[in-house]
Amino acid sequence: MKAVATVLLCLFAIVGNAAQWRTDPLTPLDRQYMEQRQQELNSLAQMSMGRSFGHGRDSDLRLIQEILDRKLVKKDEIAKLQAMGIIMGEHLRRENGLRWVIYVDAKGRSRALEVPAKDEFLFPVTQISSRVIVDADVDVKAIYQRLEKEITEIKKKIIVR
Repeated sequence: MKAVATVLLCLFAIVGNAAQWRTDPLTPLDRQYMEQRQQELNSLAQMSMGRSFGHGRDSDLRLIQEILDRKLVKKDEIAKLQAMGIIMGEHLRRENGLRWVIYVDAKGRSRALEVPAKDEFLFPVTQISSRVIVDADVDVKAIYQRLEKEITEIKKKIIVR
């Protein structure tokens, strides 16, 4: 009887967890927000360093790293830090066939990259900001490479529905 109760509890937990999140498409307001944040960060790079984003992945990642190393963005400037994650996410999206979605769960709504047909998500927007906020070292290239590796592993999974 104890075993049956345990199995039932596990099943309820699995079913309960499945319903605890959903995705929605990006709204025009979400797209506008993401574009504005990127433009603000690009303006900062142009004014402070005479360089701009949009010259390829490696160039963009180096520029983000340089902005961080020079401490041009403070840890309380969350929107600019998250713009770095959006730029990184845009490269991941284009290179890996992902799509931006709004991921909604009990903690709220987040911009995420969905790996198509896998029900798996990456959250590049907060990858940099969450580290800067706690004064951790940030290696932008290493973060990007780790996310690429995660995408590769996710794509290898066989999903049974």
